[in-house]
Amino acid sequence: MAAEFLRQEDLYYADGSVVLLAAHAGKTHAFRVHKSVLGSHSKVFSDMFALPSSAENEKYDGVDSVQMPDDAKDLEDLLRALYYPGTILSMLENRNPLAAIKYKGILLLSQKYFVRVLQKLLRARFRADWPSTLPEWDKLMEHYASLSATALPQHDAASQFIDNRMLEPASAIRLAREANIPEILPAAFYMLSTISPFMDFDALRSSQPPSITDSQGIVLMWQPGERSARWGLLTPDDWLCLARGRHSMMDFARVFEQQEAQCICDSQICIQQNNKKKLLKGHPQDLLRVLKEIGSQQAPPQYPCYNALQALASRSMETRSVLWENLCYYFGLPEADSDDDQNDDDDDGIALVGGELLDG
Repeated sequence: MAAEFLRQEDLYYADGSVVLLAAHAGKTHAFRVHKSVLGSHSKVFSDMFALPSSAENEKYDGVDSVQMPDDAKDLEDLLRALYYPGTILSMLENRNPLAAIKYKGILLLSQKYFVRVLQKLLRARFRADWPSTLPEWDKLMEHYASLSATALPQHDAASQFIDNRMLEPASAIRLAREANIPEILPAAFYMLSTISPFMDFDALRSSQPPSITDSQGIVLMWQPGERSARWGLLTPDDWLCLARGRHSMMDFARVFEQQEAQCICDSQICIQQNNKKKLLKGHPQDLLRVLKEIGSQQAPPQYPCYNALQALASRSMETRSVLWENLCYYFGLPEADSDDDQNDDDDDGIALVGGELLDG
């Protein structure tokens, strides 16, 4: 029977005191590890192994065995982090576009088994990835703009996807929902609202991308530099939040356009009027970007629209701040709870030093 189980040699210790069994893709994986090591990092494991071994316990390879309900690959990642802490460094890589997909499993297990150090490090990493202030958002968008500006066409179509180097919002939303990290939801939902729902991350990267048409049957072509998202990861509740957010922001744009006074030039080609109409182009629309462009536009003092443009620029920058501060309201998202035990004090004496996990 032992031969039926797959062993990870670097996580199967001859002197291990327990074998953890877990399934993945229909196959059972066996990890022979030490109760003392697991117990030192997790009170859940400590309590699990507190009872003395007995003849009634399930055995494998001469020691106690435990059938784990977790996915074997996620369990392997967790055990590898505990035995080889240096592997955590790759998980903590700044703004890794694949992090929300690759490390969601290990984060959820670190929370389930209360591996406090790893849990805190990963939660802090995911929080740091997503802007929580408007200046942080602007800095991230400037970085992405520089990536787009330097993108060169490649022979390999997949290499043209500029968002291979950008945060993917749908997977971040899924992570935030399941791991209870509401702080990253506003920025993630806003980013997602600026991406066309016809541009699917995985479909576009398949060997034979499907033909995409809009509601009028017009064929839509992906263009180099265009963003995509993993739309299939969204739940019905996520779609509802997204729809509410887009609707609210279009109402926001209409109110902004209507509140601005008519320019004294009273021209059909008035720059001020044309700037305001940029906000009403339809979905997907990046209102923060458009408002910043309007707020940054310059005109010579002698220009007929100068005073109106100055007033519009000032109001545009003020409106950006209002928009950012109300993203939770527009998308119907929960406010972050500063008293949440799992969210509080993520950096309180926890560090990865010299290849060791330290909990101060």
